[in-house]
Amino acid sequence: MQPTLTSVHNALEILHLLRQRGPMRLSDIAEEIGVSVSSTHRLISTLRSQRFVRQELGSRRYELGSAMLFSTEVTALDHCVAVSASVMKELQESTEETVHLSVLRGATCLFAASYESKRSARVTSRVGFGPLAHTAAGGKVLLAALDNDRLFELLPSEQLHKETERSLHRREDLLEELELARSQGFARNIGESEENMYAIAVPVHRPNGEVISSLTIAAPLSRIANIGSNALTQYEQSLLLALRQSAAQIESILAF
Repeated sequence: MQPTLTSVHNALEILHLLRQRGPMRLSDIAEEIGVSVSSTHRLISTLRSQRFVRQELGSRRYELGSAMLFSTEVTALDHCVAVSASVMKELQESTEETVHLSVLRGATCLFAASYESKRSARVTSRVGFGPLAHTAAGGKVLLAALDNDRLFELLPSEQLHKETERSLHRREDLLEELELARSQGFARNIGESEENMYAIAVPVHRPNGEVISSLTIAAPLSRIANIGSNALTQYEQSLLLALRQSAAQIESILAF
């Protein structure tokens, strides 16, 4: 194989590896792809310069960058992440819970940005990762914005993967919940992606009306008391109000 093609092959191997394994140290990446640390560093540097890879905040590990997190319309999504930052930070501080901005990547609800709660019991930041969309509040909001052709393309089987006992496992049931999310303007995750996970999410729209992302507040399920099947608790209502106000604020400053 020609040297240039070998470099391209190794760079693609790094991207596949980070997608499958998540953040990794340089030495571990080099060992996995069978290339020297110095050569791997040069590859990583090139990928970083094009935003395919970035260094994890406060760590020596590397993770997928924004050019890999977003499959299409990268500029619009980068813009959304940038203008959302201050709003998300204020939302995290006012609610004291973790706040995520998410996008769809295939059938996964990918966390594109996050502000983590400072409480001892909290949902942690997982930028670059995310649960299956049908198990996540933000994922349901994003799926609800799709037409059925695209939805069935992403979820071709009637049987859905169950992460927990609470996860929806039939596409038919998911379609009903997505219709409810469209009519109500929000969706919840009640122990569906993880046993002790709670989340509530709303859509964020571009100026043309298209849903570009979802804004989510996530907390330990044990902190959300007396959850009913449909009715929101008083605490949930306060979280939803804060979410809607923040989403509207983001939408008001989106340029495209």
